Amino acid sequence: MLELEALRQQAMLDTGLEDFGDPAFYEALERLLEALHSEARLNDFGRLRAEMTILEGLSRRLEIEDYLARHPQVAEETVLRPVFILGLPRTGTTALHHLLNQDPRNRTLRLWEAQQPVPPPETATYTSDPRIAARAEGVALTETFLPGFKQTHLIDAEEPDECYMLLNRNFMSVEYSALFHVPSYANWLYTNLCRSDSYDYHRRQLQLLQSRHPGQWVLKAPFHQLGLREILRVYPDAIIVQTHRAPLAFVGSGCSFSEVLRRSSSDVIDRAEIGRDWMTMLTAYTRTFEADRAALEPTHPGQFLDVYHDDFVANPWQLIEQLYALRDMPLDETARARMQAWLDAHPRGKHGVHRYRLEDYAISRDEVAALFADYMRCYHLRLDEEVTV
Repeated sequence: MLELEALRQQAMLDTGLEDFGDPAFYEALERLLEALHSEARLNDFGRLRAEMTILEGLSRRLEIEDYLARHPQVAEETVLRPVFILGLPRTGTTALHHLLNQDPRNRTLRLWEAQQPVPPPETATYTSDPRIAARAEGVALTETFLPGFKQTHLIDAEEPDECYMLLNRNFMSVEYSALFHVPSYANWLYTNLCRSDSYDYHRRQLQLLQSRHPGQWVLKAPFHQLGLREILRVYPDAIIVQTHRAPLAFVGSGCSFSEVLRRSSSDVIDRAEIGRDWMTMLTAYTRTFEADRAALEPTHPGQFLDVYHDDFVANPWQLIEQLYALRDMPLDETARARMQAWLDAHPRGKHGVHRYRLEDYAISRDEVAALFADYMRCYHLRLDEEVTV
């Protein structure tokens, strides 16, 4: 059973630690557990997966609190001018993130360190840390437990991943609503993310991670569409990169991706339900971000950059040069060559074509057009493009 006290006790037993830090996170965890019990319709594997995911969050939280208590100097670390890539899901955020990762001056959050940040990585052993091999073993099993995942998302132990994982440890994270049907938790999260101290906690973990391997952060997660106000409070010099794409190219793709994530955890997969969940999420993301951007951009001039998917695919260099100019960082020839090599090695469809149909998820073109009418007008976007990836 997924019971709070049993999970707490197991995490303490696993780590030998007892201090979870600020207890404010319990509200989110209790809401998540209630939704898993009442809404998720978990099968045996789903219950095991939920238990392991929550225990991972609790255990990492214990380790982080312990490390920070023993190394108070970490709180003096300055997180300088981070880049947040936060376009809507399936709009090209992952490709842009991986491309920027090719410049070693950009400090991205690699999967292995995101999932196991204590002790913080060190520059001397950053490419040979034993946690890399351990995480690679888990990645190798991805297709076993999530068939089709690698056709929809780039994943590798040594490659960058989304920093929502830093918020898993206070249970204010989209991962849980992506893996499981938990609408009551998800809707509460969409409303309450910026009412919590989530981004203060996010910064504490970046400080920890950069304390022995410094660099200028380039971070990515569509989830940050909900957190713009807090991002610019906690990181007032942050650069905000918003990716854009014709809505019909990403709505169905996102539903299909959700189905891949949820399929193994429940024997009841209702595509119309997935469609409703996805549209609810997109509504929250879009309305929250656009209102916050309109309010905040005038007081943060030169900190927002728009990236149009089709333009980026056709010629990424203009966008890359604009971003580097905003950061007052020249794009040197070595970095450019590494980025080009990555582009050459990752043609579209390398891992197979991701096929889906919007109507499979009981969503109509008219619904998509209505939801994104203001968005398309603001950014001069069409509703449709060729839906193949």
